[in-house]
Parts: sequence; structure tokens; C-alpha cells
Amino acid sequence: MAKELTQREAQINTALRNNYPIIKSLFGDKKKADKFYATAVKVANDYKLKDCNPQSIVEACITVAQLNLDLSPALAQAYIVPFKSKSGYTNAQLIISARGYQAILSRNGWDLKSFVVYEDDIFSYKMDNFEEKITYEKNLDSDNENFKYAVAMAKSPNGTVYIEVMNKKQIEKHRKVSQNQKSDEPTGIWAEWWEPMALKTVVKKLVKKLPLGEDVANAIYKDDKPIEAEIVKEDTSEKTTYATSDIAKTLSSMQPKETVNKETGEITTQQQEADIKL
Repeated sequence: MAKELTQREAQINTALRNNYPIIKSLFGDKKKADKFYATAVKVANDYKLKDCNPQSIVEACITVAQLNLDLSPALAQAYIVPFKSKSGYTNAQLIISARGYQAILSRNGWDLKSFVVYEDDIFSYKMDNFEEKITYEKNLDSDNENFKYAVAMAKSPNGTVYIEVMNKKQIEKHRKVSQNQKSDEPTGIWAEWWEPMALKTVVKKLVKKLPLGEDVANAIYKDDKPIEAEIVKEDTSEKTTYATSDIAKTLSSMQPKETVNKETGEITTQQQEADIKL
């Protein structure tokens, strides 16, 4: 197990090093590129991604760089999460959080905020012609955390305010659009992080309506890929500690060549392609 992890780590690190010129050109600043690269190496080699196709991990990291977001878990702008397809293969998938969208809009001169309203909070949403107004008062003394609304608000550089409010029924309707979320009970990532996914949903719905530029549209496009696989829960029973490899030549050439079907997420080797009909 330790040897396999070390080989995979070396393979991922080599691929990231080979893509460093791209990362540097995307950020346009060596210091920022170096910081992102160091974080990407750490995130890419996280134990929870140990079963993911290395290519999918590296591609997710490069996509984060293209969006000029931070991979640091502390900032929580974007996550790389393992998903297992129905065929049994595990890929890494990028998820942009509400904070990620907030960072993107901020670069375009917009302000964005999102929050959850619970049953004991005081909340009203009124629209008078083109004027929208929200009144919100959080009940700090209540322990009632029953979800009522997810709210997103954006303010343009000229002060125009845009508002989106979704109740639980609307959020659930959106959730069930995904092929693996047809059941009444949330599964996968929705079961693990329902409220953050609800906030992401209302933010994304709002952002799609805003008169924004190409980088925002690109983020939505990257984030619009359907999550059809099940999230992989971390297995702590076989955790192994391993150090970062310092030298890795071309391990990828020593590994069986893998092909990723972009529609299904299935990964096959050259030998498997001869035996499996995709």
C-alpha cells in the first residue's frame, strides 16, 4: 500500500510540475503561482483522493487555476472531491463553493452574500415593481436549525441589488435533477453537506441571471458538469503515512495508458478497451 501511494504521489507531482508553466501563465505572477502550486501538491496528495485517477486530480487543479481560485481548505473556495462512478472507477471532481463565486464576483466589482434562514428567524422578501427588499433578523436565542430558505444577494458596481430566494422544496427539486439524486432522501455529497450545497444552488441560480463577464460564465460552465457519481467516504481503517517524493522521472509512461469517457466518467486502460464496450 505504501509503495503504491508513493508511486501515485510521484506521478501526480510530476504531472503538476509539467503543468507549472501553465499555472504561472494563468496567474501572471510567480509568487501567486508558487503558492498555488504548493497548495495543489498538498491537496492532490490528500489521502481521501488516493483511489482517484491521477489525471482527473491534476485536471481539477488546473481548472481551479484557470478560474483564479484558491485551493486552500482554509479559504473554502473550491474543493476536489472523490466520486465513484457506477462502473466502479473513482474520479476527482471539482466543486466551486458559494465562497468561490463570491471571490469571482468580487474581482468583477460585485458584492455577493448568501445565508440560510431557519424557522425561528424573522424574514420577509418583498418586490415592488423593480425594487426588491429583504428584512432579515436572525434569532440568536433559538436552537431550531430547521431549514426554511436559502438566500443569495448580489450588488453591482453601480449599486443595483439582485436577490434570489429558494425554499426547501425548490432546493430539493434542483437536487433531483442529478441522475443519482432521484430518491427522496439525499445521497452522496447532498447527504454529507446539504446546507452548503443549498447555498451553492441559490448562489449559482442568482449568478446565472447577472450581467457578468466571461470569467463568471466560464466558472458556471466548469461547475455545471452534473455530479452523477456517489461521493466516496474516507476510509480511515487503512491510513498510511507517506512522505512527498523528491524525484520522479516519467512514471506515467510506466503506467497503463488510461482513457476517460467524458460522458460517463468511466476510465479504461488500453487492454480494457479491447474487452469492454463503453
